[in-house]
Amino acid sequence: MLRTSSFFGPLNSGFVPFSSAAPEALANGEVAEVESAEAEAAEVVARAAAAPVRQPLVHSLVEPWAPKSSAHIRMVEGAVLLAVCGYFGWGLLRTLVGV
Repeated sequence: MLRTSSFFGPLNSGFVPFSSAAPEALANGEVAEVESAEAEAAEVVARAAAAPVRQPLVHSLVEPWAPKSSAHIRMVEGAVLLAVCGYFGWGLLRTLVGV
């Protein structure tokens, strides 16, 4: 946490201790509450550990497209380039002609 400037007030980090009264609580005889909380936590952990494990999903293997030669690569690149240029050319033509 960022420290505040002394211009705006006292310098403090905003840190709050988890439980400053924990040693006093144990000394005052509140051990039963602590033990019940530990037992409850152990029960939750045991239930989580006993949960059935899901089997992983099996996916079929997907083969990526691989060209047979560089000629196929050039053909696909040319088709994509022609489609992109045609799309933008058609849009430019429609804008200039006003269709």
